[in-house]
Amino acid sequence: MRANVPSALPCAHAGQGARQERLAMLRALIVAPLLIIPVCLYLLVSLTAGQGGTQARLDGALFSLPMMSGGRFVFALGDLVLLIGLIFLFVEILKAARTKGDAIVNHSLSMVLLLFSVIGFLAFPGFGTSVFFLLMVMTLLDVVAGPIVSIVAARRDFGIGENVGG
Repeated sequence: MRANVPSALPCAHAGQGARQERLAMLRALIVAPLLIIPVCLYLLVSLTAGQGGTQARLDGALFSLPMMSGGRFVFALGDLVLLIGLIFLFVEILKAARTKGDAIVNHSLSMVLLLFSVIGFLAFPGFGTSVFFLLMVMTLLDVVAGPIVSIVAARRDFGIGENVGG
């Protein structure tokens, strides 16, 4: 006599949908230029700046620390946006070492982000700050460095170079 024990097979397949969603989300993170995050953060700061303007909001201190020299280290909102941008630029350069087909999509989307950044810098008053200019330079570095790093990585993968084979 056999007991009515539910099969383990449905449980094994129950997590497939969630796994597929996680893989799709990971793929989107790999393909999307991560520098869009600090650019969108800057956009949020600019849109919520109010009367004082974007520059005043960016200059607002998040915290300050006394230094041994007697001065104070002041960390402003604009500094945080730039720090986030630098971290994501580093990750973007690491992502550029991939030689898969999605790297081309990433480079293309990075170019689109640079285009929107240049338009924003030139056309909108809230984007004419040194913080946004440096974010725009980071997107430019991503656009320039991305394909160069990909080409170097592809040459290494295919064995093209000075010290190959000998």
